[in-house]
Amino acid sequence: MLKRIAIISSVVLVTIGIAIYSFGYFGKRDFTSLPDELPQIEDVVKNARLLKYVPYDPLMGKQGNIGSKLGFIVCSDVPNIAYGLSGYSLKSMLDKDFRNNSSVYNTTKGNVTDNPFFHRRARNLYEYFKHNGSLFPASETPVPGDLAFYHWTPTGYISHVALVTEVKGNNYMVMESAPETLWAKELSGASVIKRGWILAGFGRMYKHSPNK
Repeated sequence: MLKRIAIISSVVLVTIGIAIYSFGYFGKRDFTSLPDELPQIEDVVKNARLLKYVPYDPLMGKQGNIGSKLGFIVCSDVPNIAYGLSGYSLKSMLDKDFRNNSSVYNTTKGNVTDNPFFHRRARNLYEYFKHNGSLFPASETPVPGDLAFYHWTPTGYISHVALVTEVKGNNYMVMESAPETLWAKELSGASVIKRGWILAGFGRMYKHSPNK
């Protein structure tokens, strides 16, 4: 009886593992293209939505980044992949800015562009928009393509980012990957706040008014 239960349990676990693996993202992650013009917002949103149902990486890039090899993603992978697949590298954007403005970034504990996780850290993306004058307050209405930044406490560091995909009036949707969601989802910005995240502001890639 115990042997039968063990076999059934093993089959169930293998089946679950295969199901999770089948939803993984195994496309390109390393992007270098940095053209003078930004991609079409529609392409960025479309590519962000390709990540729907991709499992969240519970190891958050640790243990040799095995999560990525298994097809998992973290929050910052959503904008990085969405823009990258559209032909614009956020990694190269940060690399270029860091070369010219390294003093605005917190470089302690090896937080420099040589670190493969530099561009995957929400706080580094946040600093880019902040010092470039492209960070809009949480009270602002976002536009598609914005990066929405969050922290857990008003004085805590930026630890989460999502990508704005749609705006209707004062309501907006984001594509988000987070521990609480288990897999990437497109949901309302309000639902992220209800889970306890504090919206710190929106990083704007496209230089147009949110009212247009």
